Amino acid sequence: MIEGAQSPGETPERKGRISRHAIRVAMWALPLAVLANIAFFLWTLDGRRLSEIIERPSLIFVAIGLAFVPWITNIIRMAIWCRFLEIPLSLRQNARVMLGTVLGNAITPTATGSTVIRWGFLVNEGVPADRATTVITVQTAEDTVVIFGTMGVALTIATMIELPAAFRSFEWISGTVDSTLLALGFVAGLVALLCLLAGGARGGWFGARVKDWVARAMARLAEGIANVRRDWGLILRHGKSVVAASMALAVLQWIARYSVATAVIGFAGAQMLPLLYLGLQWLVFTFSTVVPTPGGMGGTEAAFLLLYAPFVPPDRLGPVMVIWRLVLFYGPVLIAALIFMGLRGRADARPV
Repeated sequence: MIEGAQSPGETPERKGRISRHAIRVAMWALPLAVLANIAFFLWTLDGRRLSEIIERPSLIFVAIGLAFVPWITNIIRMAIWCRFLEIPLSLRQNARVMLGTVLGNAITPTATGSTVIRWGFLVNEGVPADRATTVITVQTAEDTVVIFGTMGVALTIATMIELPAAFRSFEWISGTVDSTLLALGFVAGLVALLCLLAGGARGGWFGARVKDWVARAMARLAEGIANVRRDWGLILRHGKSVVAASMALAVLQWIARYSVATAVIGFAGAQMLPLLYLGLQWLVFTFSTVVPTPGGMGGTEAAFLLLYAPFVPPDRLGPVMVIWRLVLFYGPVLIAALIFMGLRGRADARPV
């Protein structure tokens, strides 16, 4: 059962016990994952000092700042929609919903979906189920439009400008090969590979479990598109300014989240291709949704190594991946757990 959702006959106290157990799991499982990443980091350093791979030290602070931008934007976006829909959710409750969603994403498989987890925490804070559904579907609609729009623009510009420039700097590319055509071929090949994997998954290449997951994902996507059309039809008639403000924050949120990798890669002195890396980040997290581990642990790291291998020197790829994962995922999750426990102890709402 999802975190915070209440089944018939279940008491609030039982929900509190479930949530505390989940946090306890996170508090011991996540440090183990962090230790595994640190061990991999030390192995990839191969006896080198950390200072040998650092060329732009200030960028690590940029990366850390970008990693926490989604916390702020999520809280503000939730507050905007709660005020518009006249939902009495305090700032403390709002923050707790956001932090609980961060924790829920970390201790459940990525395919569970942050929207489901967030809905559960909203209901647990006393928001009526139908109003919580409205908030979640509207924000999902915003995120869908922003992500696909941003990725489309980023990959188009990257294919025309960043990729050709990057390929021209590679020693293994012959001068007779047009770098623009190579960039187009790279993107086309990547898209074809994704389509092939998606088709193979639907056809049962990777087993019945993956096939069933893909079928459910496609059904959810179709339902989500229908909900997007319905919700936006209603909202745009009465809340255009609210949508504009929330979507502007959504653009900032997703660009910041997907730019952490660029800052970390620059920190290690590798080539910075912000728009291309923006698109690759989306692919990394999309792949993590099929990994049946909490927070996509293991699979997300593997996807990063695979997709960024052509652009980050081999001797720095491993350390870059570990730093990126610590800054964007493990560090914020551990901080969220500590803050969440403090908020829960002082808040007046029902226990979560």
